[in-house]
Amino acid sequence: MTLFRQLMMTIIVIFSVILVVVMGINFNTTKGYLINQLESTTQDSATSLSMTVSDFMAAQDYASVDSAINAVFDSGYFSEIRMHVYATDKDIVRKNETKIDGVPQWFIKLISFDVPQANAVISNGWNELGQVYITGSAGYGYNQLWLASRNLLVSFFIIGVVTILFGSIALRFLFRPLGEVVKQAEAIQHRQFIKMKNLPKTRELKLVVQAMNRLTEKLEKDFDAEAETVQWLQAKAFKDPVSGLGNRNFFESQAKAYFSSSDRTMDGLVLVSLSDLGKLNNERGYEAADLFIQASANIMTDKMKTVASSSSVARLSGADFIILIPNIDQDRLKHVVEDILEGLMVLIPNQIAYADAVANIGAVSLNGRVSRSNAMAQADAALREAKTAGSNTLRVFDAITGQDMAIGRLVWKDMLEYAIKNRAFLLRKQKIICFEEAGTVMHEEVFASLDYEGKQYHAGYFIGLAEQFDLGDQLDKVIILRVIEFITQRHGDQRQTPLAINLSASAYSKPTFTDWLDKTLQGLDLAIRKQLVFEVSEQSVLAVEDQAIVLSEVLKRHDVVFGIDNVGKQFTTFHYLQQLLPDYVKVDPSYTKLATGKESEAFFMHILCKMFNSLNIQIIATGIESQQQLSRLEKFDITAGQGYAIDQAQEM
Repeated sequence: MTLFRQLMMTIIVIFSVILVVVMGINFNTTKGYLINQLESTTQDSATSLSMTVSDFMAAQDYASVDSAINAVFDSGYFSEIRMHVYATDKDIVRKNETKIDGVPQWFIKLISFDVPQANAVISNGWNELGQVYITGSAGYGYNQLWLASRNLLVSFFIIGVVTILFGSIALRFLFRPLGEVVKQAEAIQHRQFIKMKNLPKTRELKLVVQAMNRLTEKLEKDFDAEAETVQWLQAKAFKDPVSGLGNRNFFESQAKAYFSSSDRTMDGLVLVSLSDLGKLNNERGYEAADLFIQASANIMTDKMKTVASSSSVARLSGADFIILIPNIDQDRLKHVVEDILEGLMVLIPNQIAYADAVANIGAVSLNGRVSRSNAMAQADAALREAKTAGSNTLRVFDAITGQDMAIGRLVWKDMLEYAIKNRAFLLRKQKIICFEEAGTVMHEEVFASLDYEGKQYHAGYFIGLAEQFDLGDQLDKVIILRVIEFITQRHGDQRQTPLAINLSASAYSKPTFTDWLDKTLQGLDLAIRKQLVFEVSEQSVLAVEDQAIVLSEVLKRHDVVFGIDNVGKQFTTFHYLQQLLPDYVKVDPSYTKLATGKESEAFFMHILCKMFNSLNIQIIATGIESQQQLSRLEKFDITAGQGYAIDQAQEM
C-alpha cells in the first residue's frame, strides 16, 4: 500500500474517531437536557393543574375538573394524566398511546429514554382533596434526539468529504517531491542520472531529495569511470594510437570470428600499403609521417562508411592497412578499391604524401569456401603485383571458385524488386538459449533467404545491395509482415518463443518506416506483440543514433523487446546505451573468441559484461561454434548464447 493511501486512511480513521466521540458527547448532553426539560415541564404542569382544579374539587364540580385536565393534556407532551379524588376514591384518567413519528425503529430500540413522572397534591385551604399524576411522553425526546444526531452526522459527513478532498489535494502536492524521487530512483536503475533542481520546502523531504541528488551524482561519476575504463582497455588492446583504427590484434579477433562463421557469402579483403613512409619519416620527421598515416586512415574510414557499416578497417603495421568488407561482389569491390586510391591521391597535391607516390592496393574477392590463411595469401599476392606494376596502382584478384553467384548489380536489383513484390523469401530461425536455465529458449532470431527461380540466396548476398538500392525499408516490411503472419497462425500454442527481426539502418532511419511500424504494432494484440523482438546493429546505431532513439521509444511504447547486435565491434564509449536502454545486447563474435582465449583477453570480456550488467542489460554471446566455447562462456555473467554449437537455423 502506498504512503499516500496510508495517510489518507489514517486521516479517515482519526476523523471517524473524532466523529464518534463528538457524537457521543453531544448525544448524552442532548439526552440529559431533554430529560431535565421534560421533568421540569411535567412537574410544572402537575403543580399548575392541582392549583387550577382545587376550587372545582371543593365545589365538587367535576365537569370543570375534567375540562381543566383536557386542557392541560392537549397542550403538552404527556402520555398520561391521572387525578385521584379523595371524596369519591376514584381516578380521572386521560391517556394517549405514545406515537413516535419520523424516527427509525432501530434508533428507538437502540436508545433507552427514561420517561419522567410528576405528582402534586390538590388542596383547598388546609383540606387535601386529591392528587394529580402526570407522565411525560417519550415521543418528543426520541424525535429531538434523532434530529440532533442526524443533523450532526450530516454536518460531519459534509465536513469530512470536504476535508478529505482538500487533504488529498494537499497531500498530492506535498508528495510531488516523493514522486520525483521515485522517478529518479527508477532512472538510476536504468542508468539515467536525473537530478531534481526544484527542492521541496518541507525540511524532511528536502533532505531526502538532496541525498538522492548526491547519490545520483556519485553513480554518474562511477558509471562514467567504468565506461572510460572499458574504453581505455579496448583502446589499449585493440586500437592503433597513431591512426585511430584497430590494430593487428583487433583485426585478428575480427577475422577469426568472421572466417569461422558458416554464414559467409561474398566478401572482399583489401591490403593497402602506403608508399615511402620510411623516407617521409626520415626526411620530415615523425609528425609528418603520423599526419600521413592519420589522413590515409580517415580517407579509408570515410569510404567504408558509404560502402558497408559492418566493414573492419585496421592498421597491421607501419605503412600496411587491411580492410575486410562483408557482402560485396567483385565488380563493386573493384569500384571501392579504385575509390579508395582516388581518395588517397588527394594527399599528393596537399603535400601530405612523399613525392608523387601515395599507395599500392591489393584486393581479393572471396566466398564462404575460402579460408582465412588462403584469403590473406591471395590478398598479399595482389598487393605484390600492384607494387610490381609501379606507384599508385591496384590489383583485384578473384578467389571465388564457381561463378554461380556472380550476378550483376542490375540483375540483383531486378531480383530484389521481384522478391519484395512477390514476398519470395524463405525464413529460418535459430534459438538463443539461456545459460541460467538450461534448455530455456530466450527467443529465436529470424534469417531470410531470397528465393528466385528455384535458387536460394543467403541474406549476405543481397542485404548490402538492398541498402544500396534504397530497398531496405521495403525488404524489412515484407519480413516483418511474414513473421507477424507466422506468429498469428501459431498463436494458439502458448509455448512458442518470441521471434527476433534484425532491422537495417536504411529502414528505421526513415520516419515513414518508423510510422508504419508504429501503426502496425498498434493494430496487434498484446499477446502477439509479446512474441516480437526487434534488434539493430551497433554500427547502424552509431550512424543514425537519433533515429535509433525514436525506434526504441516506439517499441517500448508497445511493450516490444528491443536489442542491439554486434556490440563492441566499434570503438565507442557505450554512452548510447543510456539513451536507448535496450533489453539485451549481442556481443560481437570476436569477443566470444576472446572470452575463450587467453586469460588476459578473457579479462576484457569480464569488464565488458560487468558494465552491461550495471545497466541491467541482458548479455547474449554470439558466434559460439564449439562445446569448449559454450562451457567457458557459461562461467561469465552472460544471460544467453547463440551459435551453431547451440542450435542450427531451422525453416519456419
